[in-house]
Amino acid sequence: MTRYRIATDALSASLSDGAVLLHLYTKRYFSLNDTGSRIWALLQQESTEEQIAEVLVQEYEVEKPEARQAVHALVRELVAERLIEPVAS
Repeated sequence: MTRYRIATDALSASLSDGAVLLHLYTKRYFSLNDTGSRIWALLQQESTEEQIAEVLVQEYEVEKPEARQAVHALVRELVAERLIEPVAS
């Protein structure tokens, strides 16, 4: 399973209802809701998508397939925006 790490060009700040991300190279800002912010925090620990989905099932009222889909969608977007990158095994 792939693990991800936060890109060196990415900064984040927590807000009361989520987080804001900034890519230093592109100068683009991204906002995350509470769930997205939790996924970001777990990505900072180099968790896999499956591990993150497990945490979401435990902490939120969500079924596992929905959690997996949400995590996968956000991870793909963060990779595309170069905010996270896969960790070599």
